[in-house]
Amino acid sequence: MSMENQRIEKSQPTEPPLMARLLSRAMRTKPLFQTALWTQMPLLAMISPRVTDLDARHCAVEIPFTWRNRNIFGTMYFAATMMAAEATTGGLVFFHQAARPDKSSFIVRGISADFVDKAQSSVRFECRQGDVIAEAFDEASRSDQRVERTLEVVGWREDGTEIARVNVDWSWRGR
Repeated sequence: MSMENQRIEKSQPTEPPLMARLLSRAMRTKPLFQTALWTQMPLLAMISPRVTDLDARHCAVEIPFTWRNRNIFGTMYFAATMMAAEATTGGLVFFHQAARPDKSSFIVRGISADFVDKAQSSVRFECRQGDVIAEAFDEASRSDQRVERTLEVVGWREDGTEIARVNVDWSWRGR
């Protein structure tokens, strides 16, 4: 193989493993995702989240503004927004877990948020730190120590107004 062909092959992105692709597809298919939520996380299922994007780099979750998650002040409940923000990072973590041959345990260790505006419509939360998660999995597999990372999630209303910045603290340990 010539040097030119080797350079071209290295510059092209590699496709994620089959399990990661299947997980991404299942999470983006609303009936499959809702069924999984009702069996594993019924409280999250109540707010009807929808995973719109999920790949190695980022995850986006939308939640509709309905009577189930609206409080008496006409805004979305704090709990609904926090569940969606945590689910956004969780989607990325599960994607990277599915892409790896070795397994690690992981858990949310903390969460903090800065709410900058009211959530008075459907909202979209997005995390773009897949590279941080991949690095954490790699580090956890090489060490027997816990690896901790803080992932930032940004939430927007339908009109594009930022409503919140949420920091979710995750911890990994290799098995």
